[in-house]
Amino acid sequence: MSVPSAMLSPVGMNNQERRAAKAKQRHRRGPTAPPEHEDPFAWRAAQHLVRDEASALLQGWSRIVAFGSVDRVRFEVTRELLYRNPEVLAAVEDQLVDELWARVAQAWEAGWEPRDLVHAARRNAGTGTYVAELVVTEARASGALISAPQHWRDQVDELDSAARQPPVRWRPVRDVTGLAAQTKAWTGLLLLLKLLAEVVPLEPIGPTPSRWGRPTAAPSSSPTDRGRLLNRIRGLLAKAEATDHPAEAETFTAKAQELMTRHAVEEAVLRGHQHEDVPVASRRVHLQAPYAVVKAALLDAVARPNRCRTVLLEGYDIAVLVGAPLDVDQTELLFTSLLIQATRAMAEAGHRRAGSFDRSATFRRSFLISYATRIGERLEEANRSTTATYGVDLVPLLRRECDAVTAEFERQFPHTKSLGSGYLDGRGWEAGRTAADRATLVADRGRLPATSSP
Repeated sequence: MSVPSAMLSPVGMNNQERRAAKAKQRHRRGPTAPPEHEDPFAWRAAQHLVRDEASALLQGWSRIVAFGSVDRVRFEVTRELLYRNPEVLAAVEDQLVDELWARVAQAWEAGWEPRDLVHAARRNAGTGTYVAELVVTEARASGALISAPQHWRDQVDELDSAARQPPVRWRPVRDVTGLAAQTKAWTGLLLLLKLLAEVVPLEPIGPTPSRWGRPTAAPSSSPTDRGRLLNRIRGLLAKAEATDHPAEAETFTAKAQELMTRHAVEEAVLRGHQHEDVPVASRRVHLQAPYAVVKAALLDAVARPNRCRTVLLEGYDIAVLVGAPLDVDQTELLFTSLLIQATRAMAEAGHRRAGSFDRSATFRRSFLISYATRIGERLEEANRSTTATYGVDLVPLLRRECDAVTAEFERQFPHTKSLGSGYLDGRGWEAGRTAADRATLVADRGRLPATSSP
């Protein structure tokens, strides 16, 4: 029969702590050989029993975390911590770490990358505590920091500046003291195991570990030139977002649009003359809580006039953007700029009104949905107005581009559904629409005409 920890006598707790400390010391030394005074056969049999007991306990916890509530997980973990042999718990920790590492390796092969996994896990405080350590230690142990592509290694370095140190055995619970802290640590690790067991396969953005080291296709245009262009555009956007003077902001954004338009036309003409296949790229956009679903609606409103398609992986707050590489770049830049403007305008709208409801979740969600809707209308209007400017010579290429994007999107996501908007507040809707009318469209469609949206 189990009882809450508050009902345990101080003597019992002290004895348990002493036993746990001794077990930790024995485990740090490592049971590589039996003590001199013990029979080796009996010692090995005892070690097998410990491992078997640990395996059974971990399987039981895994079933509970898969089908039970978080409170049930905490209760079961606390009970075992109170009465289970510390040597068994130490063996459970080793087996759990091995299982977590194996699941992470499977996630990489299923198309996930370090930044994606960390973002998905940090949506929940329980799973977010240890995910960075898990990714870094697995990368060290597996040798990924040597064989992985540079962009993959850079993502690991972002999590830990010391990620390139020699691999060591990860022991996330070993040095945690106190029953409450240990329960929290075990629960977080078990929830992280559940998340990893349930991850859906993603279309790989780059080569998966089984293909690391193999040659890959070269990009259709110079990444250095495009990187320089995008850095210039980002600089102009930052200045436009920082200034309080509308005329100055318009100057910066007009220059940014000029750069986007010129480069986009050059790429389109080059592809047309060389009869190249339309390149299609995918990119994952991590959406931050709160209102991740509504922010995905703004991304979609920006994407469609740019001939891109989007889908939201709702359980992870990750949106996937599919389109021609330059269109994907422009869409992400414009989305980021508009989201900054929307967040600022939403805060101002709430402060200008006396009622507390104007700062409520319903008001803010309605504001962002209306903002996204109106931005989409403005982009579509601007897109149609450019048809006469560029004529019809490029229309066949753009139609081919739209068809290629649609085909790739439907290949990756053959089954999708639309998300409803739910209850909307009228004041939030009007405030969002007004803010969208004032927003600066950095990539106002002075680019290429499209006869229709995909």
